[in-house]
Amino acid sequence: MKFTIKVLLETYVVISLSFLITLTGCDNNTNAQVNPSSPRDVAIQKAEAQVKKRYEDILAQKEIPVYGYKILNEFDHNETSFTEGLIFDNGVMYESVGLWGQSRLMTIDIRTGEIERRHDLSPLYFAEGIAILGDEVFQLTYQSCIGFVYQKDTFELKRSFNFPSQGWGLTSDGNQLIMSNGSAALLFVDPATMETKRYVIVTDQIGSVSNLNELEYINGEVYANIYKSTLIARISPKTGAVTGWIDMSGINPDPAILNDLFVLNGIAHDKQTDHLFVTGKCWPKVYEIELVAPEKEEGLLNAAK
Repeated sequence: MKFTIKVLLETYVVISLSFLITLTGCDNNTNAQVNPSSPRDVAIQKAEAQVKKRYEDILAQKEIPVYGYKILNEFDHNETSFTEGLIFDNGVMYESVGLWGQSRLMTIDIRTGEIERRHDLSPLYFAEGIAILGDEVFQLTYQSCIGFVYQKDTFELKRSFNFPSQGWGLTSDGNQLIMSNGSAALLFVDPATMETKRYVIVTDQIGSVSNLNELEYINGEVYANIYKSTLIARISPKTGAVTGWIDMSGINPDPAILNDLFVLNGIAHDKQTDHLFVTGKCWPKVYEIELVAPEKEEGLLNAAK
């Protein structure tokens, strides 16, 4: 059953930010074991089936444009880097790498894939999204409810901050931070106080869009990886409405191996060329791409037949 955005927004107006935070709260228990036959595992399988159906519905609908992509260049990427954040700033690639005991913040020479600067986090922390604002780099952690602020050119730790939810994606519009926590919410955060000033619920013509992961602010829109999918959402930061989808299917260099956790994640924007850089968790390549509009994409497909 399909819902209009208007109905969805009316429905979600009663949902408080505290409720969203409760759903995506902090949990430092990293040693929990999952029984493959447990009700939890059954619920996960059901959720994955729903995600697959959701993906099919998005590609079939006509209300919101679905963009394709064209690969312009391929660059080497460290296969030990579990990518959680990616930024291209003045010719320098910044990357936040996750996993306990392996989390780090790095700058990379995009041409060679070589690490130029590196800061390792304590094994207690699982690094997540990053954002650059002024001369500082902000970095989230996954379940520890703590983030870090570094001097941009040295990675010197300047301060830490707390937030009452899981940390997933992070970006900036130049004035404020924009954060995701695994729900359908985008949180708009004051960088001076780290207080959430407002939030929007991300919706398309079908319903709410959750699992918002790595974020990038591009030309007045928020681009978001949808966790465990090959979709990138283009989102209005004013309303939360999805204005476009980017179908990245086919870009995974080795889907037989790079599956489950090793999914597409990481969006960086080159302001000079308006191209995007995309990669995935522990992928061997970073891809420089340009978007292909739906009508142009259809023309290219017809010409290839």
